[in-house]
Amino acid sequence: MSYSLKQLKLETAFTQIQKGNYQAAFPTIRQFAENGDADCQYQLGFMYQTGAGVKQDNDLAAKWYTKAAEQGDVDCQVILAEWYDDNEQYDLAAKWYAVAAEQGDVDAQNNLARLYAEGLGFEQDYDKAEQYWQMAAVQGDDEALYNLGVIHDDALGRDPNYEKAADFYLQAAHLGNADAMVNLGMLYQEGFGVPEDAAQANEWFLQAAELGNETAQLNLGINYAEGLGVMQDFDLAEKWWTIAAKQGNKDAEAALKELAIIRAEMNKF
Repeated sequence: MSYSLKQLKLETAFTQIQKGNYQAAFPTIRQFAENGDADCQYQLGFMYQTGAGVKQDNDLAAKWYTKAAEQGDVDCQVILAEWYDDNEQYDLAAKWYAVAAEQGDVDAQNNLARLYAEGLGFEQDYDKAEQYWQMAAVQGDDEALYNLGVIHDDALGRDPNYEKAADFYLQAAHLGNADAMVNLGMLYQEGFGVPEDAAQANEWFLQAAELGNETAQLNLGINYAEGLGVMQDFDLAEKWWTIAAKQGNKDAEAALKELAIIRAEMNKF
């Protein structure tokens, strides 16, 4: 079969897949996969994993994903890693995360860092976790930057360094990470690593609260109730606690009950 005819046959198979007709595409996809085509090996793995056009078979899915992964297909490396991760086969998960991480995959870098940080599959090692979070952070990943802040903030495997924590949180916050905004706000509120500044803390709490972060909503409510960095305002405290409570925040629910008691006492006079 000439190159052009082979290519036409393969393109026809992928057109069938785009139409959802996996069964018609299967013979060609299998043929090319058996001949070493990594894209077809990935597709065949997907078909067996999901039962698209074939009988669902996880063992065959893993077989074809592995063949593609061994050829350097990053997507398949991550799929395999997440598969083993979900099934608590952390040694195999780590193997494929590491291969994908070295190819620059941010999700693999973050997940491998998590395995090291939690001691899953091997001994807990925050230095290794930091190494892989740094790799993701260099690529501008907000979650990695946040986690780098946490290890310095919470003194995980090292002495606390609030200045470094604040720097990483700030970078993550500028990328829209609400958890980083909350933690940065707490550093400003306590004066750890940054000048103590309740008003600045509330600015970060507000940004995170508007993004739907319930901890920020709770903290903002507390500061309005106590007049910390803002004018005391029970109405705004109630507003933010109500929003947090609707997300299931028990502390906000308790705060609303306490606020109702305070207001009832105030109304007696």
